[in-house]
Formats: sequence, C-alpha cells, structure tokens
Amino acid sequence: MGFPRGMNMNTRNKSLIAMLFIYVFVVAIGTFLFLMLDQMSLIPRLLIADLAMTMITWIISLILKNASVYDPYWSVVPPLMILGVILFLNQTFSLSTFLLFTGVLIWGVRLTYNWLMRWTNFHDVDWRYNKIQDKSPKLYFLTNLLAIQLFPTLIVFIQLIVATKFIEQNPITNLVIWIGFVMMVFAAIIQFVADQQMKNFKKRTLNQKLCIEEGLWKYSRHPNYFGEITLWWGIYVMYFGTTMKVDLYIIPAILMTLMFLFVSIPWMEKKIIKTRPEYKDYQKNVSMLIPFLRYHK
Repeated sequence: MGFPRGMNMNTRNKSLIAMLFIYVFVVAIGTFLFLMLDQMSLIPRLLIADLAMTMITWIISLILKNASVYDPYWSVVPPLMILGVILFLNQTFSLSTFLLFTGVLIWGVRLTYNWLMRWTNFHDVDWRYNKIQDKSPKLYFLTNLLAIQLFPTLIVFIQLIVATKFIEQNPITNLVIWIGFVMMVFAAIIQFVADQQMKNFKKRTLNQKLCIEEGLWKYSRHPNYFGEITLWWGIYVMYFGTTMKVDLYIIPAILMTLMFLFVSIPWMEKKIIKTRPEYKDYQKNVSMLIPFLRYHK
C-alpha cells in the first residue's frame, strides 16, 4: 500500500482517527434529528437530517480551517442513508433493495478508499477549494458552505430521493432492475481501474507534467467522471424498472450529468491546460467523457 511521499504516518493516522470521530459525531446527530422529527414524512426528514449533517461538517471545517473535511461526505453518507431508509421502512432485504444497497455500497467503499489513499492530514486541501478562497477570501466562509458543501449535498440528495422511491415500492426484481444494478457495479469498476491507471502513471512520471494517454484514459479524458455519472443513472434505471415509464425522477440523473459536463470537467481541464499546453491536442483526439475510439490515431 503506497502513501504520498514525505508523509508523516503518525500525523496521518491521528488525522484519520480524528476524521473518523468527526463523521461518527456527524452521523449520530443526523440520526438523532431524523428520529426526533417523527411527525414529518420521510423525504423532508431525510432532507433536514442531511442538511444538519452538512452544517455540522461545515462548522467543523471552519474550526479546522480545512474545507476538505467535507470530502468523505460524498461517499460515506449516501450508503448510510439508504441503509437507514431500508431499516426505517422495516423492510427485509428483498433482492431488489439488496441490489440497490450493494451497488451504492460498492461505489461508496471504492470512492472512500480512493480518498483514503490520497488524503494526508488536515493540512491537505483540495486545490479547487483554494481556488474558491483566492477569489473572495472574506466571503470564503460562505462560499465554503454554499459551493463546496451544500451544493454537493443537495445534488446527491435528489439522487437519493429516487433511491428512496425505489425502496418504498420494494419491487420484484426484473431485467431492467438487474441492468441498473450492473450499471452501478460497472461504474465502480470503471472508476477503480481509472484511478489505478492514473496512480501508476503519476508514480512512473513523477515530477513530469505529462498527459496520460493509456488505458481508459486513451479513450476518455475523464473515465472516472464517466463512472460517477453512470452510477447515478444506474439508480434511475433501477427505479425505472419499477414503473416502466419516464417521469420527473429522471431529472436528478440529468442534473448530475450537467454538473460534470458544465462545471467539474471544464474547471479541471482549464487547470490542466495551464501546466500542460499539449493537453489541447489531447482534447482534440479523445472523447471528453464517454469512452470510445479515439478521434485520430
């Protein structure tokens, strides 16, 4: 198992233990609040608990002066919320709900593992957060909340509404539901492979500003983001398998896709081009998202 070079393992371990206690505390508060709101319907209760957990995470990030305290939230909280919904509805793990939970859990474990391998300690801050802070230092406490923490929480929450509707119906498993589950597992595999390929490439080309053009990255500029989007579409496909008709619950997956297409990817590529001008040629030759044959050899 390889960790970032120059890392003080003692400091890292202490930071990880502290992060664990932070999230145990955050989830405990969210669970307590959810149980206290027993006069409300399920979705509003989940939303209030989710927002409360985000606010607590935000306050802690201000105290520690590190917005990256929120980073594990994206992958840790969704599987716990889905498990909580299943238990709250007193449902046994039917095959359909088991598939949904398993798909989200595999995705969450992989993403959390990837964060774990990259994160060093509480001095480690995502470069995007520093960028936001540099633009408006005096308002960073607010942009930290709105852009870094609240927005991701809400866009994931609306995906979880779709999952909750699926769980409520507790459908008999059919071919479409299986297809949705396979999409979710496929998404996690794509992300894992892409991450490993990038990790190996960076290790091999240490301190060199080079563009990766191998493995999945030869056919997609962002195979990891492709996997992320596929995960959320997989949940919708599973839900679609219960109704067999397109309804408003397709909107969350569309919004997630648009976020990556018009926010995450452009922001990332703009940063890359500043240090790797040759990336412009890579853009011309390789699909932005969906892996397929290169435009040019």
